[in-house]
Amino acid sequence: MENHLAAAKDAALDIEKGQPLPLKNRGSRIAGLDGLRTLAITGVTLFHMFPQVFKGGWLGVSLFFVITGYLLAYTGEKGRASHGFSLLSYLWKRIKRIYPSLIIMILMTVGIYSFFAPDIITAIRPEVLSVLLGVNNWWQIEQNADYFTRIASQSPFTHLWFLGIEIQYYLIWPLLYGFYILIEKISGPKAGTAFFFLVGLGAMTVMPYDFKEGMDMTRLYYGTDTRMYALLLGAALGLSHAHRAYDGESRNRKKTAISFLYMAGIVLTAAGYFFLDGRLPAVYEWAMAAYTILFLLLLVWTADTSLPFGKWMDNPLFCWIGKYSYGIFLWQYPVIFLFRYMKWEGIMPYVMETAEIFLIVLLAVWSSLVENLLTGHIHFIGHPRKTFLKALAILLISLPAFPFMVYGCRGLWNSSTERVSDMGEMKERFAENEKMLENQQVEAIPVPEETKTKSHPTLDHVACIGDSVMLGSAMDIHDVLPDCYIDAKVSRYVGAGLGIARQMDQMGVLGNTVVISLGTNGPLDGQYEGQTKGLLDYLGPDRHIFWVTVHCPATGWQDSNNAYLRKIAAEYPNVTLVDWQGEVTKHPEWLGGDDIHPNNEGTAAYAGLIHDAIAAKMGGAA
Repeated sequence: MENHLAAAKDAALDIEKGQPLPLKNRGSRIAGLDGLRTLAITGVTLFHMFPQVFKGGWLGVSLFFVITGYLLAYTGEKGRASHGFSLLSYLWKRIKRIYPSLIIMILMTVGIYSFFAPDIITAIRPEVLSVLLGVNNWWQIEQNADYFTRIASQSPFTHLWFLGIEIQYYLIWPLLYGFYILIEKISGPKAGTAFFFLVGLGAMTVMPYDFKEGMDMTRLYYGTDTRMYALLLGAALGLSHAHRAYDGESRNRKKTAISFLYMAGIVLTAAGYFFLDGRLPAVYEWAMAAYTILFLLLLVWTADTSLPFGKWMDNPLFCWIGKYSYGIFLWQYPVIFLFRYMKWEGIMPYVMETAEIFLIVLLAVWSSLVENLLTGHIHFIGHPRKTFLKALAILLISLPAFPFMVYGCRGLWNSSTERVSDMGEMKERFAENEKMLENQQVEAIPVPEETKTKSHPTLDHVACIGDSVMLGSAMDIHDVLPDCYIDAKVSRYVGAGLGIARQMDQMGVLGNTVVISLGTNGPLDGQYEGQTKGLLDYLGPDRHIFWVTVHCPATGWQDSNNAYLRKIAAEYPNVTLVDWQGEVTKHPEWLGGDDIHPNNEGTAAYAGLIHDAIAAKMGGAA
C-alpha cells in the first residue's frame, strides 16, 4: 500500500512539474475521443442520408482515419510500457474488434435483402469476400474501372471500402511500429515520431500528384496509398502524445486563444460537411489534406489534459454515440440503401427518415450487445442462476435475427460470381461508338462559315457534347444528323464541358447549333453552377443550344438538375430543352437494366428527340 501511495505522489509531482506521466500508470481512456467519434459518424451518416445537403459529410471518414492512427499508436506505446508488444495479442484484439459485428451485419443484410431486394444480392459473394479479406476498397476500384460493372453493381456494402483501408493498415502497423522502436532505441522517441510525421507528409502528396482534371475520382478516393497519410499522421500524434509533458502554466496563458481556435475548427468542420462536395477538384488538390491537418489539431487540443475540450466533448450523449459509432457505421448504409431501393423514403419523407435513423441505432446497439455476449465481454462465470440468465439473454436477443442470418448464409452460398444483366450488350455498343468517335476526330470537317453565321439553328454540322447517355446513342444521332460532330464519354460531368467546347472551337467544328447532354453524373447547380454557366457563356448568345434533360433516378440529383435546366432555359433565350426525362418516363421499355442508359430502341428514340427539337426550332424544316 505504501508503495502505491508513493507512486501516486510521484505521479502527481510529475504532472505538476509538466513531466510526462509514465505510460504504464496512465489510464486507458482519453477524454473527448468519443466526442470526436460522434463528430465523425455524424458527418458520414448525414452524407449517406442527405448527400445533396451534406455534400462534405464524407470528411468524417478522414477524421476516423486520424483517430484510428492515433489510438493504435498511443495504446501500442502504453501496452509496450506495461507488458511489451505481442503480435498475436495485437491481431486477436483487432479481429475481435472488427469481425463479430461485421459478420452479423453482413449475414443479416443478405438475409433481409433475400426477401425485399433479391436482385441486389444475386452476385454479392465476391463483394462480401473482399470485405472479409480486407481488400474491399481495391475491389471497388476494380469495379469502377469498368464503368459497366459499376452501374450494375449497386450494393448495401459500398461504404465498407473504409474498412478495407483500416484492415490493411492494421496489418502493416506491426512493421511500421517495429521501425519506430528501432529508431527510438537508436535516436530516441522524438526521432521515431519524426519518422512517422515525415512518412505521413510524404504520403499526403500522392493524391494531389495523381489528380488530373476530369478524371474519375474513385481511384483517388478509395486508394490505400492516397488515404493512408491520415492514419500515419494520426499515429505520429499518438506517439508524440505518449511521451509528451504538458506545461499547464503556459497552456493557461494561451487557453483563450486556443479555445477560439478550437471552436473555429468545429465550425470549419461543420461548414465542410455542408459545402465541400467530393467531386470538386479542390478536394483532391488540397482541401482533403487541409481538413486532415485541422482534425489533427482538434485531436491535439482534445487530448491535452491541461485544456477543457476533452471534458466538453465527453458529455453523456457524445459518449453514448461514440461508444456505438462502429455499429452505426456498419448498419447505416444497408438500411439507407434498402429504404431507397424500396422507395420507402418517398412515403412521408420525414417520418421514414426518422425511422431510418431509429432502425440504424437500434441495430447498432443490438449487434453490439450480441458481439459482447459472443466475445466474452459479458462473462458466464459465477452463480449458476446468473449463467442461466445470461444464456437465456443470448437466446432471446439472437432469436429474432436467426432466420435472417440463416437466409444470409444461404444467399451467400447461392450467390453467383457475376450479375446477370444487359450490361454486356451495352458495353459492346459503347465500344463500337467509341471507335466511331475516334475515327470522327481524324476525319473532322470544319464547319463552313455560312453555317456558323446563320441566325436559326441547323441540322447541318451540329456539335454534340455529352456523357455516357449520348455515347450510347452516338450512332443513332449520326443517322439523323449525318455530319454532326460528337464528343461523348462515360463518367463525364459538367465541369468537363467547357474544355470540350474550347477544343471543338479550336478544331473548327463548333457551329451555330450545339447539343449538350450533361448532368447524369453529378449536379449542375449549387457549387457547379459556375461550371454550367461558364460553358453557356463560352458558347455565347448567338449559338442555339439544345440541352437534354437527365434521367438518373437513383442518383439523387435528377429532379434538381432538371429543375435547374428549366431555370436556365428561362434565363437564356438561346437555350432549348430536349425533354428526354419526360419522354422516357412514359416509355420505360426504352431503358436498359440500370434504369439510366437507353437500350437499342431507346437510343433511336433519344436521337429522334434531338433531331425533332432542332427541326422544330427551324420552323418545321427537316
